[in-house]
Amino acid sequence: MIPYAYRPGNSPLHRCPAALKLLGLLGMSGAVFCFGPLALCVWTCGLTALSLAAGIRPWELLRGGKNLALMIVSVLCLRSIKTDPPAFDLNGAREALFFGWSILLSFSGGALLFSVTTMTELKHSIGSLELVLLSPFTARRERGKRQPLLSLGISLMLGFLPRFFEAWEAANLAWAARGGKRGVRSMAALIPLVSERMMEYALETAQAMEARGLIL
Repeated sequence: MIPYAYRPGNSPLHRCPAALKLLGLLGMSGAVFCFGPLALCVWTCGLTALSLAAGIRPWELLRGGKNLALMIVSVLCLRSIKTDPPAFDLNGAREALFFGWSILLSFSGGALLFSVTTMTELKHSIGSLELVLLSPFTARRERGKRQPLLSLGISLMLGFLPRFFEAWEAANLAWAARGGKRGVRSMAALIPLVSERMMEYALETAQAMEARGLIL
C-alpha cells in the first residue's frame, strides 16, 4: 500500500466527520510534544486501537517513514554523546528517544487520517470550519459569496502529502525494475526525480486554479 493513501472502508472511523478527525490529529500532535511520556503512552495505545478499528494494522501506518527513522537514529546518536569529556549522555538519549517517538506518532496519526478520509471530505470540512470561524467578522450577505481561500490553501498543502509518497513509490519501483540497488546512490537518483514530479504537480494545480478564476 502507498503511504498516506486512502483505503476505502465502512468503519466508524471512516464515517466520522473529517473535521473531527483533523482536530483530533492536531490535538494529538500538540499533546505528545507538550505533555511528555504519559501522553506518548496514551496516544500510542489510542492510535493502535483506532487503526485496528479502521481495519488497518498499526505497523502499516509507519510505511514510508524509513528516512524519518534514520534521521531519528542520527539525532539519538548525536544527543547520546558528550564531547567534554567524552561520555554517554543518558538525559540526552532519553530526550532524543521521546522526540523520535513523538515524530513517529505524529507521522502515524497523519497516515491514519489520510487512510480513512478523502481529500474532498477534508476540503469541505476545512472550508466549513473557516466560514464558521470568520462569521463574526463577515457580513451575512458577503459570507455566502466568499471563497474560502485559506481552507483551499490548507487543502492543497495536505493534498501534496499523498502525492509525494505516490511519486516516491513510483520512482522507487522504476529504479528497482532497472536493477538499481537501495542505498545512497538510489537516494541521489530518486530525490531529483521526485522533486521534478512534485514541481509538475504544483504547476498542474496552479493551472487548474487559474482556469477556475482563483488566481489573478
